[in-house]
Amino acid sequence: MTNETENIESDVVEKETIQKKKSKCKSDRNPEIFSRIFYTLLLGIIGWMSLWVFCFVVLIQFGFLLITGQINTNLKGFNKEVGLYLNDLVKFLSFQTNEKPFPFRDWPYDANSSNENKSELNDSETVKASK
Repeated sequence: MTNETENIESDVVEKETIQKKKSKCKSDRNPEIFSRIFYTLLLGIIGWMSLWVFCFVVLIQFGFLLITGQINTNLKGFNKEVGLYLNDLVKFLSFQTNEKPFPFRDWPYDANSSNENKSELNDSETVKASK
Protein backbone atom coordinates (compact mmCIF):
# COMPACT_ATOMS: atom_id res chain seq x y z
CA MET A 1 0.00 0.00 0.00
CA THR A 2 2.82 2.41 0.77
CA ASN A 3 4.44 1.79 -2.61
CA GLU A 4 1.21 2.68 -4.36
CA THR A 5 0.83 5.80 -2.27
CA GLU A 6 4.42 6.85 -2.97
CA ASN A 7 3.93 6.23 -6.70
CA ILE A 8 0.74 8.27 -6.73
CA GLU A 9 2.41 11.08 -4.77
CA SER A 10 5.43 11.09 -7.10
CA ASP A 11 3.12 11.15 -10.15
CA VAL A 12 1.21 14.08 -8.69
CA VAL A 13 4.44 15.94 -7.92
CA GLU A 14 5.74 15.28 -11.45
CA LYS A 15 2.50 16.50 -13.03
CA GLU A 16 2.53 19.65 -10.89
CA THR A 17 6.16 20.31 -11.83
CA ILE A 18 5.39 19.87 -15.52
CA GLN A 19 2.37 22.16 -15.29
CA LYS A 20 4.42 24.82 -13.49
CA LYS A 21 7.09 24.66 -16.20
CA LYS A 22 4.47 24.92 -18.95
CA SER A 23 2.70 27.84 -17.29
CA LYS A 24 6.01 29.58 -16.68
CA CYS A 25 6.98 29.22 -20.35
CA LYS A 26 3.61 30.54 -21.48
CA SER A 27 3.70 33.51 -19.12
CA ASP A 28 7.24 34.38 -20.22
CA ARG A 29 6.27 34.46 -23.91
CA ASN A 30 2.84 36.07 -23.66
CA PRO A 31 4.02 39.68 -23.23
CA GLU A 32 6.32 39.32 -26.26
CA ILE A 33 3.58 37.76 -28.36
CA PHE A 34 0.95 40.32 -27.40
CA SER A 35 3.30 43.24 -27.97
CA ARG A 36 4.26 41.78 -31.37
CA ILE A 37 0.57 41.44 -32.27
CA PHE A 38 -0.07 45.04 -31.19
CA TYR A 39 2.89 46.42 -33.17
CA THR A 40 1.97 44.31 -36.20
CA LEU A 41 -1.58 45.66 -36.25
CA LEU A 42 -0.44 49.24 -35.65
CA LEU A 43 2.30 49.15 -38.28
CA GLY A 44 0.02 47.34 -40.72
CA ILE A 45 -2.45 50.23 -40.55
CA ILE A 46 0.36 52.79 -40.86
CA GLY A 47 1.77 50.81 -43.82
CA TRP A 48 -1.61 50.77 -45.56
CA MET A 49 -1.87 54.57 -45.28
CA SER A 50 1.77 54.99 -46.37
CA LEU A 51 1.13 52.91 -49.46
CA TRP A 52 -1.73 55.24 -50.43
CA VAL A 53 0.55 58.26 -49.92
CA PHE A 54 3.21 56.57 -52.05
CA CYS A 55 0.73 55.92 -54.88
CA PHE A 56 -0.66 59.46 -54.68
CA VAL A 57 2.85 60.94 -55.00
CA VAL A 58 3.51 58.67 -58.00
CA LEU A 59 0.40 60.08 -59.71
CA ILE A 60 1.50 63.64 -58.96
CA GLN A 61 4.95 62.81 -60.34
CA PHE A 62 3.33 61.62 -63.58
CA GLY A 63 1.47 64.93 -63.71
CA PHE A 64 4.77 66.81 -63.43
CA LEU A 65 6.28 64.60 -66.11
CA LEU A 66 3.38 65.22 -68.51
CA ILE A 67 3.23 68.98 -67.91
CA THR A 68 6.90 69.97 -67.62
CA GLY A 69 8.59 67.03 -69.34
CA GLN A 70 10.76 66.24 -66.30
CA ILE A 71 10.27 64.88 -62.83
CA ASN A 72 10.18 66.83 -59.60
CA THR A 73 13.34 66.03 -57.62
CA ASN A 74 11.70 66.83 -54.27
CA LEU A 75 8.92 64.33 -54.91
CA LYS A 76 11.47 61.82 -56.15
CA GLY A 77 13.44 62.06 -52.90
CA PHE A 78 10.30 61.89 -50.78
CA ASN A 79 9.00 58.81 -52.59
CA LYS A 80 12.40 57.15 -52.26
CA GLU A 81 12.22 57.56 -48.48
CA VAL A 82 8.61 56.37 -48.34
CA GLY A 83 9.58 53.33 -50.43
CA LEU A 84 12.43 52.50 -48.05
CA TYR A 85 10.04 52.92 -45.13
CA LEU A 86 7.55 50.53 -46.74
CA ASN A 87 10.41 48.08 -47.27
CA ASP A 88 11.22 48.21 -43.54
CA LEU A 89 7.54 47.78 -42.69
CA VAL A 90 7.27 44.67 -44.84
CA LYS A 91 10.42 43.23 -43.27
CA PHE A 92 8.98 43.72 -39.78
CA LEU A 93 5.49 42.48 -40.66
CA SER A 94 6.86 39.35 -42.35
CA PHE A 95 9.09 38.50 -39.35
CA GLN A 96 12.31 39.09 -41.31
CA THR A 97 13.51 41.43 -38.56
CA ASN A 98 12.49 42.47 -35.07
CA GLU A 99 13.63 46.08 -35.59
CA LYS A 100 10.58 48.30 -35.63
CA PRO A 101 10.49 51.04 -38.27
CA PHE A 102 9.40 54.67 -37.78
CA PRO A 103 7.92 55.93 -35.36
CA PHE A 104 10.06 53.63 -33.21
CA ARG A 105 13.18 54.58 -35.15
CA ASP A 106 14.46 57.84 -36.66
CA TRP A 107 12.95 58.86 -40.00
CA PRO A 108 15.79 59.99 -42.28
CA TYR A 109 15.96 56.81 -44.32
CA ASP A 110 17.94 58.44 -47.10
CA ALA A 111 21.04 58.78 -44.89
CA ASN A 112 20.88 55.10 -43.89
CA SER A 113 20.60 53.78 -47.43
CA SER A 114 23.65 55.24 -49.11
CA ASN A 115 24.08 53.35 -52.39
CA GLU A 116 22.03 50.33 -51.31
CA ASN A 117 20.50 49.86 -54.72
CA LYS A 118 22.85 50.68 -57.58
CA SER A 119 20.12 50.32 -60.21
CA GLU A 120 18.26 53.39 -58.95
CA LEU A 121 18.37 56.63 -60.85
CA ASN A 122 20.87 59.07 -59.45
CA ASP A 123 19.66 62.51 -58.49
CA SER A 124 21.68 63.94 -61.38
CA GLU A 125 19.84 61.77 -63.92
CA THR A 126 16.54 63.04 -65.25
CA VAL A 127 13.62 61.24 -66.77
CA LYS A 128 12.20 62.94 -69.82
CA ALA A 129 9.02 62.20 -71.63
CA SER A 130 9.54 60.73 -75.08
CA LYS A 131 8.35 63.01 -77.84
